[in-house]
Amino acid sequence: MKKMHYKCENCGADLIIDAKADSGQCRYCGANYYIDRQKPTQVHHYIGNIKITPARIVAAISAVAVLAAAIVIISLYFAGVFGNRKPPVSDDYRHQKAYLFEGTYLVGEDMEEGEFVAFKNPAKASGRILILKDKNASAGTSACIADYKFAENYYFTVKKGQYVKVVDSNVFRVGDKTVAAMADGSYEGNIVLRGGSDIPAGNYILHNEDKTMQYSDIKCVVGGVLYVKKIGYRSHLTIGEGDYVYLTRGKLYAENDAPKPVKGERDEYLYGQYKVGVDIEAGRYKFDYGNAGNVAFFAVNKNGFAFFDESQEINPTTTHGYVDLEDGDYIYLYMIKLLPQEENE
Repeated sequence: MKKMHYKCENCGADLIIDAKADSGQCRYCGANYYIDRQKPTQVHHYIGNIKITPARIVAAISAVAVLAAAIVIISLYFAGVFGNRKPPVSDDYRHQKAYLFEGTYLVGEDMEEGEFVAFKNPAKASGRILILKDKNASAGTSACIADYKFAENYYFTVKKGQYVKVVDSNVFRVGDKTVAAMADGSYEGNIVLRGGSDIPAGNYILHNEDKTMQYSDIKCVVGGVLYVKKIGYRSHLTIGEGDYVYLTRGKLYAENDAPKPVKGERDEYLYGQYKVGVDIEAGRYKFDYGNAGNVAFFAVNKNGFAFFDESQEINPTTTHGYVDLEDGDYIYLYMIKLLPQEENE
């Protein structure tokens, strides 16, 4: 127990008393004494009219901690940490208007059903879209409905209940992102163009000037029908709303903007397709297939339709023959050269 010294006010004796005592009696003279203890002055702080107390400080710190935790949880939710619907966005190529980024989505719940277009990551060799029956399925399994690999972009359609796996690409609603034309207004590269979205509906020319080219195919979906054409130095395409053209070689121009056709040393028309009145004048022409034999053929379409099928192909019976062409006709040459008929021939 702590003690303190106290001097008696009556006799002056030095007393040792309890440090907490408020009163007592002098043991020398018997006088009573009383100790007046002053309480320490309390200092309070205010913010405005609000007094700051320890309880309020604890409450404020707790509220800030709860708010910070809520912000972190909400951020993680929208980043897709708690689900697969919105995977984290980290790559620089991802477009702000993209409908879907990389991940797997359930059609009808995570995404709408219908038609979409995917653009690949420019840093990757190709993009990929898998249409699956099972969320955990992979390419090549029975649950894989379709596996699309593409060099630049690809259009695809999905139905409710299917899963869409997006790899190395972004998915857009049709029309939100389109294929950009080159400086001269043409389109080039391994791309898919949709009439009414990427390009206006109309007549187009696929033009090629590479005389060392290996001839390849071009695919078009016109009116829901797939056409495959072997392209040479020239090919005509009529694309309507919702039709597609799959480019692999050459440059695609609007019909009125295309360069003149590439011709041979004798001013002849080479392997390809030509429209009378646009690329070639109406009149009689001579064809020459040289040493190509019965491999060569030509086809003439007089109904104003730019696409051909095998039933229209004609194998010449002689190395030299003639064909009469009128405005609006299309003529397709394979291993044949076409020359104007000489007047005195």
